[in-house]
Amino acid sequence: MNASSKLTPEALIARYFPAAQAAGTVSTVQGLSGGSIRIACGDRIYAARRSLPQAPPGVSLARQYRALKQRLPGTGPTPRLLAGGWLVTDWLHGRPCAEAVNINDLAALLRHLHAQRRFGWRISLPSLLTFYWQAAAPERRSRFWLSMLKRLHQQGEPAALKLAPLHMDVHGDNLIQTPDGLRLIDWEYAGDGDIALELAATGMGEALTQAYAERTRYSAAALARQVRRWQPWVQALMASWYEWRWQQTRQRQFIQLADDAWRRLRFMEYER
Repeated sequence: MNASSKLTPEALIARYFPAAQAAGTVSTVQGLSGGSIRIACGDRIYAARRSLPQAPPGVSLARQYRALKQRLPGTGPTPRLLAGGWLVTDWLHGRPCAEAVNINDLAALLRHLHAQRRFGWRISLPSLLTFYWQAAAPERRSRFWLSMLKRLHQQGEPAALKLAPLHMDVHGDNLIQTPDGLRLIDWEYAGDGDIALELAATGMGEALTQAYAERTRYSAAALARQVRRWQPWVQALMASWYEWRWQQTRQRQFIQLADDAWRRLRFMEYER
């Protein structure tokens, strides 16, 4: 889709949700990625997400739509529309978990997700890390970052314990406690990958790994070892993503988050 075919929020609502336009029931949804709005139209409420500018490799609204259209039962919202540079889904009624995530409920949700049919496209961390390096502010590209990038490329990704559909952006704000149970929103980074990569990416440590292992055929020790193999990749991915968002937005919070992530990665390297 070329830039000229992308709709502004006002044009999207005027074309597809005129009732919401007339009632004035549209609001912005806060989040690190930005670009989302909430649309109330009669007794229906929708979430609309805008396509990312200069999207990373493998990330697109079309793939997110396909992932949700696959209708992974009991995991996320129902998609309604893909048009004009926007993805519209049903709004999940409930509350974001923020920091208060029930580990057992999350382990059950991830186990259920990972048991579903694969999406059909792989998550490639080397490609993502290279993209974020190239898209970052030149003055932020440190020697440590470059050496880490080279080492991870040479090392290669860990061999997967099990390939499965992953969400890859599991955190409190994307976890919604609904009347029907825990659900996930914001599937833009979803793809097929190692189940231990998903666990590592949550940053929730041994408690989640243990709870997940209790629901699978994997021993907690074996799963924990695999999670540790992914941790440098995940930490580098987080730091690189924050750098990319700083270059895009110039919002100071992303510099602070990136600096914190680099410090944690340096500490991990020191302990190796």
